[in-house]
Amino acid sequence: MKVTPPVHENKALEEALQRAFDDEVKAYETYSAVIEKFGAVTPFVNIIQAEQTHQKALLAVASAHNIALTTTVPERITLPSTLRECYELGVAAEIQNIQLYDELLLHVNEYPEVQDVFYRLQAASYNNHLPAFRNAVTSYASSTAAPESMAALEGMMGQWGELSQMAQKIAKGEINQEEITKLLSTNFSFIAGALIGAVGASVLGGIIAPDEETTTEDEKPEA
Repeated sequence: MKVTPPVHENKALEEALQRAFDDEVKAYETYSAVIEKFGAVTPFVNIIQAEQTHQKALLAVASAHNIALTTTVPERITLPSTLRECYELGVAAEIQNIQLYDELLLHVNEYPEVQDVFYRLQAASYNNHLPAFRNAVTSYASSTAAPESMAALEGMMGQWGELSQMAQKIAKGEINQEEITKLLSTNFSFIAGALIGAVGASVLGGIIAPDEETTTEDEKPEA
């Protein structure tokens, strides 16, 4: 006699897992399209392997809760015309992924094992994928940009690093009044898109399982 798994009563959990899975599938398909168009370029060829690992992690935790996730492949993926724009697309996609997990974590408070998976995947995006794409943008620009353009880009990247350090202090409760004043005087669109969404992940790199993310050479930031 075939036993049908019960319908999961927590629709919020099911929806959170499905949204996370959809985003990981979208990233995989988008990065695959970049490779098909431009060849086996880094960091896409490396990060795409991690996206498969992320999908498996979500499928496993969903199965443990009798939730069947569905795979919806985007019908058409429109890519930018240049490789540099694809790198920038990767930056935007990883920032959105970080912000998505911030949102989804609010709906899985009763499921610590699901929280753990979400935290680890978010930390991988923040600590590995995002820096790799940022470095790719910088490297590409340095080979083609005029000196004044490179100076502006380096200034932006320097600001990113400074704000990222400030984010870690916020998460640990170590920020002082002077730093708060500086933070409030910074462009808020930049912070909203690249910093606040990652505060929860910035202190989570240490919890990544040794056999999952940290041992994957492909996820290290590009030099």
